[in-house]
Amino acid sequence: MARISATGTRRAPPARATAKGALGRRPAAGSGRQAAFTLIEILVVVAIAGVVLAVAAVNLFPSDEEIARKESSLIALDLEAARDDAWFGGMPTAVSFEDGRIRTMRLDAGRAWAAMPGRDRALPAGVRIDSLAIDGAPVDLREKLVFLPDGMGVPFRVALQVRGLAKAVEGDAAGRVRAVAP
Repeated sequence: MARISATGTRRAPPARATAKGALGRRPAAGSGRQAAFTLIEILVVVAIAGVVLAVAAVNLFPSDEEIARKESSLIALDLEAARDDAWFGGMPTAVSFEDGRIRTMRLDAGRAWAAMPGRDRALPAGVRIDSLAIDGAPVDLREKLVFLPDGMGVPFRVALQVRGLAKAVEGDAAGRVRAVAP
């Protein structure tokens, strides 16, 4: 039944409200009932956030083994860079492991070893060089590991500890350098 307002206009009777509001929709804002999330929707969002956080934690907090692999690979890259400097620069290049640093040097015209600018790197905390062996014979860590410009080298092995885990970097006579498991 239609109603007539005080101004004389006709209005339709109000629709019957259901639990979800008129016509199966949620009530509009300001209609007396407030729209809200259901418990299931909240639980789904919390579960998705938990999965994302778990995946991110694996990448944000690497294990000691992953850190050891990364640090030994970085030392292998330092040694490869020194080898490449010798090959492409035409001058012998050397690397020394002393005082917790990796020092790269080049033989200058006066036949003295001179540090290469920007190539001196401190080893991170938890990384320690244990031993250096050249052609199978152990040598003092203050000795230099020399790379010659002819591309031929002698086999070497650098043993290191990273957070208590043993790792090694090896080079062969053909000049290949790689991080290996001890």
